[in-house]
Amino acid sequence: MINSEKSKNKLPEFQIKLKNQTNIKMCEPFRIECLRLAKLAEKYKEKISELYNTIAKCVIREECSVDGESLFRGFYHPSPIFDIVVGNCNRGRLLKRITKKSRVTFKYGFDKSNRLVIVESMFNLSNKIREFIIYNENTALGIGFDSENSICYLCEEVFENNKIMHLIRASYCAHENRISTLHKEDYIYDKYGLKIADIYMYYPDLPLVDHLHFDFQHDEEGYLSKYTSISFEGSVFQRSAWTGHEFEVKVKRKI
Repeated sequence: MINSEKSKNKLPEFQIKLKNQTNIKMCEPFRIECLRLAKLAEKYKEKISELYNTIAKCVIREECSVDGESLFRGFYHPSPIFDIVVGNCNRGRLLKRITKKSRVTFKYGFDKSNRLVIVESMFNLSNKIREFIIYNENTALGIGFDSENSICYLCEEVFENNKIMHLIRASYCAHENRISTLHKEDYIYDKYGLKIADIYMYYPDLPLVDHLHFDFQHDEEGYLSKYTSISFEGSVFQRSAWTGHEFEVKVKRKI
């Protein structure tokens, strides 16, 4: 006979794994990042309209794109590899001219330094998401907000020698002032260009970190040609049918 009281008190295997010290240690840097980003959101949340309007006045050139709805900036999605390694998502394309038949998905604004500073999503007008981007020495901070001027995400890019080194996109719960999910990408370069990309997905409520590791090759002209991938759940390697498989890069991209 099963002791029902013991069964109730016994944690499922997955929950036990989440509570072990190895997993907690793995999650700690991401937990700290979430706290830092929540403080950033708190700092800016009362100034959203003011900041957006100020930055919008700096726009001297605009572009529009179609498709690319699965990426939060569409054609100008900041990750150099996300649309390569994730299936069923694409950046869309820029429009040379807009006609009545054009189904614009994103509108972009650039400043006099040709920096992207404003992004407007045009495919869900009932809850239009807009984003403004603040530049510092080696960083760019994007703040996305909805039709009620409530912050819904933050995107931070870190550069070194004009190369993107780190990318973070954090989904933000404004009414709770907390980060609900954190997506992070780290990049390593060699003499040929991008060599390694690590993608992390952190779920604070569990907590758990999923980790995908990509190793890239280049062709003779310097374009990305192939890559391999391995995955981890926390610190545990996850073997799959694709482990060790060489994927071909379907888009022509030099990084």
